[in-house]
Amino acid sequence: MVQTVQAKYEYGVLKPSESLDLEDGEVVTVAVDASGESEPLSVANSGSEGESAAKSILGMFDEVHDSVPESAWDSVPTDGAINYKHYLYGWPKGKGRAIDCSAPGAF
Repeated sequence: MVQTVQAKYEYGVLKPSESLDLEDGEVVTVAVDASGESEPLSVANSGSEGESAAKSILGMFDEVHDSVPESAWDSVPTDGAINYKHYLYGWPKGKGRAIDCSAPGAF
């Protein structure tokens, strides 16, 4: 079951503008669009509809991946995990690497 409602966020709590057909304590998935420019919020139970929502997120990643030309992937760095500070903050490559905690005197 999927319900689409607008809600107001106050004091850390989303307050729906209308009553929801839910049991107390029922777990739901909430997609939030705070821009106010598109459709209202969607609320889906965590059953099969929640799984299809997760699949649609994966579908979005696939669409983005497919929209990038294949040749562009050749220029994507392969050392992004170890040199993330270089790519995010401009640090020299090789700085901030993981410490071998098993080495004597590592700390």
